[in-house]
Amino acid sequence: MPSLRGHMVFLVKLRQELEKTMPEVGRAVAQEWPAALLGCEAPDSHFFTEQHRPDLHMLDQKDPGTWPGAVERWLEAHPELAPGRNQPAATVAFVVGYLSHIGLDTWAEQYLSPEYPAAAREGMPAAWYPAELRENARRRAALQRMAEEPVGEEYQVEAAALRRAPVPQGFREEPIKTIATGILPALGVTDAWQQSRVQPLPGRVVRPDTPDERAKWEEERKDRPRASDEDYRALLRGALDFTVEKIRRWWG
Repeated sequence: MPSLRGHMVFLVKLRQELEKTMPEVGRAVAQEWPAALLGCEAPDSHFFTEQHRPDLHMLDQKDPGTWPGAVERWLEAHPELAPGRNQPAATVAFVVGYLSHIGLDTWAEQYLSPEYPAAAREGMPAAWYPAELRENARRRAALQRMAEEPVGEEYQVEAAALRRAPVPQGFREEPIKTIATGILPALGVTDAWQQSRVQPLPGRVVRPDTPDERAKWEEERKDRPRASDEDYRALLRGALDFTVEKIRRWWG
């Protein structure tokens, strides 16, 4: 499953893609970047409420029958947010952020799973099913590489900017801002060990920042497969193509 930081890194990639392929959307996301960052963590705000993951992701991970059409169901549940071209820039940014999260989750976790209903795959673009990532271990490695990738200063913001950013009516502002500001410090960190120590979710243990603990952490990771450049490009190509297609349909 993509990490909280990984979702922010993917949003950076999506913003770059939209600036080229959907410039009007890309400009809104850049203009209201804090709102986009809030949106991209909003689906996981259930950790701070009585809600459950399916309430905000629109699918049940244990029920493949709920996997097809999850993004579309989320859009149908929020008709006030469509069409995107009629929304203010801050709302556009938030929705793009939200779609980046459920788009990446749905594509990486469900669409590439062997349990995904075969009939639902018919007619879908080949880029959504890269052969390189059919193996779960290779897909996990590519997601980890993305989650740990350094992010340029132009995409980093202060927590105060997130707290000031608007959240569309109908969404729970406080838990969304809690999770987004909680993971935000990791975005500007380049060291993967230090990134791993930013843990805003309830009940998660933060390992002590000591040489011994770091050595243990590195030992635990040393046998994990590393993503090749080819696999990483396939991940970005598939996830971006999938998510941009959903954004186009919402934009109208």
